[in-house]
Amino acid sequence: MTSLKSESGSITKDIFVYDVIVVGAGFGGMYMLHELRKIGLNVLVLEEATGVGGTWYWNRYPGARCDVESMEYSYSFSNELQQEWNWSHRFSTQPEILEYANHVADRFDLRNHIKFQTRVNSVEYDTGGKKWLLRSTSGEEFQGRYCVMATGTLSSVNEPKFDGLDKYQGDWYVTGRWPHDGVDFSGKTVGIIGTGSSAVQAIPVIAKEAKHLTVFQRTANYSIPAKNRPLGSNEVDDIKKRYAEIRKEARESRAGIASMKPGSNSAMSVSETERHDEYQRRWDEGGTGFTAAYSDIGTDDTANFTAAEFVRDKIRETVNNSVTAELLAPTNTIGCKRLCADTDYYETYNR
Repeated sequence: MTSLKSESGSITKDIFVYDVIVVGAGFGGMYMLHELRKIGLNVLVLEEATGVGGTWYWNRYPGARCDVESMEYSYSFSNELQQEWNWSHRFSTQPEILEYANHVADRFDLRNHIKFQTRVNSVEYDTGGKKWLLRSTSGEEFQGRYCVMATGTLSSVNEPKFDGLDKYQGDWYVTGRWPHDGVDFSGKTVGIIGTGSSAVQAIPVIAKEAKHLTVFQRTANYSIPAKNRPLGSNEVDDIKKRYAEIRKEARESRAGIASMKPGSNSAMSVSETERHDEYQRRWDEGGTGFTAAYSDIGTDDTANFTAAEFVRDKIRETVNNSVTAELLAPTNTIGCKRLCADTDYYETYNR
């Protein structure tokens, strides 16, 4: 225990000093909790939400899905966990990933060390006491000898302050804080602002339900068909047998993903026909491994242009309205922004 002084200098109360305080109970925070407990440390995790899962707790918008293959988008610290859990699809949906996160929390008894509904709004280091002081928005105070920020890169929601928004009479939502009970768009006129990775997933789903959907776009993004499908039992069994090898490949790979195998050739070292065939093969295969087709797509402007132009041509082939197609065709280098993976995104503009 330690005594905590207020700003006036008076002693207010005793606070337990944890070995480690972790902020965030997403995939990173849960892993840290498990590993730190394993070596005997006293750990507390502070989490704003009412449950675990991090970004997969908050992002419940229509069509939310991972763009890393399910069998790799999982923990590797426990082979028993790897063998017992069965993913249903090549790319998992948000509900399935959240179910997995909850399974992990229960299986490894993590919840008893997580304080939910606790948003941290200040973190200070006491140099004299060699402790971290964390305060929550409700006024609670916590101390730890070490502090681990497992808040990730997707924890802050961007809510643009548009002029006149306070006068808007309709309903409006942010993908990163989607209502847990969903939204019924039947018969509604809907507008979506943005065509990034979340919008690319949500647009095809909402378009099937809404009376009319208008997409507002500032900058077009490259998107590759996900080619999602159910996982066969033989395929799953094979991966489970090779998990040790697959995890090693992932650790040693450029992207940290074993299934994203980069090509060894330069894009300009092969014929135009061979290059087109390889891009087509990757397009048909689906997923964001498209830009790994050649070793220099990310380093050589000419090589990058060939990949980008292939995708732009695919957009022009898919979208019937030529004006709309050109609006959806990105002009920047492919891979300089996050590459999206979709299901019928460009086809939706033909509805």
